[in-house]
Amino acid sequence: MNPKLYQEIERYLRLLLAKKRLFVALVLAVMTAGVVVSYLLPKKYEAKSTVFIEESVINDLVKGIAITPSMDAKIRVLSLSMLSRESLSKVLRILDKDVGFASDGAFEQYLHGLRDRINIKLEEKKGVFFISFMDKNPSFARDLVNTMTQVYIETNTASKRGESLEATKFLSEQIESFKKRIDVVQDEIDKFKAEHGLELAVDQGSIRVDISNKEKQIAELRLRQQALETQARLLGGGSGGGPLRELENQLAAMRSTYTENHPKVLRLKAQIEAVKSMPGGGINPDGSGASRGMIRAEMENNTQRIAKLEKEIDESMQLLRQIPVIQTSLRELQRKKENETIIYNQLVSRYGQSEVSKQMEMENKSVNFRIVDPAVLPEKPVSPKRVQIMLLSLLAGIGAGIAAVILPYLLSGAIKGVDDLRGLNQRVLAVIPSIPKPEEEERRKRGDRRFLAVAGVYLSMLLAVVVMEALGWPYIENILGRIPGLSF
Repeated sequence: MNPKLYQEIERYLRLLLAKKRLFVALVLAVMTAGVVVSYLLPKKYEAKSTVFIEESVINDLVKGIAITPSMDAKIRVLSLSMLSRESLSKVLRILDKDVGFASDGAFEQYLHGLRDRINIKLEEKKGVFFISFMDKNPSFARDLVNTMTQVYIETNTASKRGESLEATKFLSEQIESFKKRIDVVQDEIDKFKAEHGLELAVDQGSIRVDISNKEKQIAELRLRQQALETQARLLGGGSGGGPLRELENQLAAMRSTYTENHPKVLRLKAQIEAVKSMPGGGINPDGSGASRGMIRAEMENNTQRIAKLEKEIDESMQLLRQIPVIQTSLRELQRKKENETIIYNQLVSRYGQSEVSKQMEMENKSVNFRIVDPAVLPEKPVSPKRVQIMLLSLLAGIGAGIAAVILPYLLSGAIKGVDDLRGLNQRVLAVIPSIPKPEEEERRKRGDRRFLAVAGVYLSMLLAVVVMEALGWPYIENILGRIPGLSF
């Protein structure tokens, strides 16, 4: 150890020995104050309750069929729900503690203080929560904890039942609403089909085939019409040799200019064949009126047939243009019905789940609150912790005694020894030792012995009180309890 430090410690120890009466008196005074305070502080009793939240095995069996609130969701809101104003007010009303307040403000202040003394500890992994409450009255502490637990379980169960009933009612109303909407759309579909049944029943392929056949008929009729027009022109001109000879001369002239596959050559050949098919081979030099009348009649008939076919083609084309629009409108109505039906089916499925969920909540089958350890009447107070207060007061007394002796010494600023002078570069010529007086020294020692003896006895008594409190012996309480005006 550093010699200088050793000297400092030795100096302080001598100082404590020199002022041992002050030191001991302060230690005993502070410790006495701690003992008195520990007995004057009011006792507080703590009641505890342990509640286990267990998920029912039914949850696994009905998974996907019923919807039940998870245990995690219940735990998250547990503390807020139990310490809410509504919940605490209900608990106090059950315990007849909600009366006797001068005003609402006083009641609110009491609730605030009550909330501060309630401790709720959660262990989410284990699914357990603990409720503890401290009060001067052990019976009230026990009843409050047990009532809080019961009120929370009943309120939680009732709220979940109410939510299930509301959900079932809502789903029922929505199912009825969507059923009506589906019926309205179905009526629109039926009305639309009645108005456009012909267009919806027609096959577009068969219409196109029919149009193609009619176009071919028109082409044939027009070709026949050209032949009749040529024949009528030849009969009306009266040229020698008849119409056949005229056509053959034209064909010979064309062959000198065009090939056999030229359209004009082919058309002229068709007219020659048409003339040959006529009675008399088309030779009618006299221009018989009967032949001309027959040609005109056939030409008028062909014109009417062509007009009729063209009209039918126009109607078919218009129908082809209308069919996609009609089908699109019908598909839109059907899609609307399908969307409404999908939602309707989902609502029906959810309604079934809601019914099962409602029954589970009504019978409390989803999540069970099991009170593992209900609060019992506490016999020993948890506050004040007298042994700790007494021991801390002893340590505080020792610290106060040391401070009372050493601080004035350190703050005095006086020369305390030869070393202090040497530290100031002062020459020390001589040291005059103190000359003790045997009689005074003896009296002082006898006084110190008597003081220390009394202090030792008193300290022993205080330590005995500490030991009795540590062992749980209520002797001091019984003695103090006989004093009028004190209550323990």
